[in-house]
Amino acid sequence: MTTADEGDTTSVDPVLPPMGYVARAAAVVITVVALAAVAWVTRGVIVMVIVGFLLAAGLDPLVRRVQRRVRRRGLAVLVVVMALVVGGAVFVTVAVRPAIAQAGEFVADLPEMLDRMSRHFGGSTVADFLASPEVEQQLRSAIDDVVAFAAGSIGAVIGFLASVGGAVFTGFTVAATTVYTMLALPRIKAFAGRAAGDPDQVDMVAEVFRRVGGYVTGQLGICASAGITSAIFFLIIGMPYAALLAMVVAVLDAVPQVGATLAAVVAVLVALTVSVGTAVVVAVFFVAYQQFENFVIAPRVFASAVSLTPMTVYLAVLVGGVLAGFVGAILALPVAATLTVVFRYAFRRSLATMEARAVPEAVAAAPPPPRPARAGRKWRRRRDTES
Repeated sequence: MTTADEGDTTSVDPVLPPMGYVARAAAVVITVVALAAVAWVTRGVIVMVIVGFLLAAGLDPLVRRVQRRVRRRGLAVLVVVMALVVGGAVFVTVAVRPAIAQAGEFVADLPEMLDRMSRHFGGSTVADFLASPEVEQQLRSAIDDVVAFAAGSIGAVIGFLASVGGAVFTGFTVAATTVYTMLALPRIKAFAGRAAGDPDQVDMVAEVFRRVGGYVTGQLGICASAGITSAIFFLIIGMPYAALLAMVVAVLDAVPQVGATLAAVVAVLVALTVSVGTAVVVAVFFVAYQQFENFVIAPRVFASAVSLTPMTVYLAVLVGGVLAGFVGAILALPVAATLTVVFRYAFRRSLATMEARAVPEAVAAAPPPPRPARAGRKWRRRRDTES
């Protein structure tokens, strides 16, 4: 082998990064892992803080409206909180207590309801199917599964606190977080604006607060409208378990796209225990109300709050439901709207730069305009023709 060949086969020592770079990279990895572990352990607290922040952002327009009259932020928050306490007490007395009592009656009356439903269908195959003991057992199992699913979904909020106070402590924590956030919201906005520095980022923070607040307020109004309208309708037609069904409609209506349909299915199934005609009337009512809600109420409420395509809404609800159950499905849209605003502002300059570069290139690539004919030549040509 020649000397040149020996020189070609010599190995080159690898160049290692400096120790300072390795130490910084290791510190970043350890910090990220530690923060992820802390977030996982305290995920219940994080969810409660998020819920409190969303409620505070939703109530902020009402607080600012009251503040214009009383001048002081703290007094305005106190007025809003007292109104919510009174309204909550009335809501619990009028709706929650009857709904809880009717839920127990519903489970106890389930065999009789199945028997009435089978009689409505006569001696058909459907009647034989409903009269079988396996159907009753499966329905009871389905009810237990629904209760377990709801408990598991809300467990992200209250599960880990069960040993230290349960749902009462959780509700107090969410309420306290909401009140403190409402009091500090102007300072939070000001701090976010100073930290951002860039005017575009300041506008981004303001738009995030506006969209989240508008969505929360609008969704609460839509749920209340659906629950109250359904309760009045159920009472008019003499529907059994009216308070329970109205509560189910109000809660499920908070889930975009699929919630109202699920509530309608539940109401129609219960109406079948009364008569087929009642079930048809209930189905017609829900079809009409959903059209009114989708084309009249929702566009007015969410026109400026959540600018999302139907496909984006569906994917957001699907991902939120998979990650955090029922709570995740409810929180999916405000989170998606926030991410949309952040991404739009983050890539605004890049998109503007791309458009600025694309315009000169398009102008340069365009064919030159045709040269206009000279008027003198046309006049001479016309004169020669006339002569």
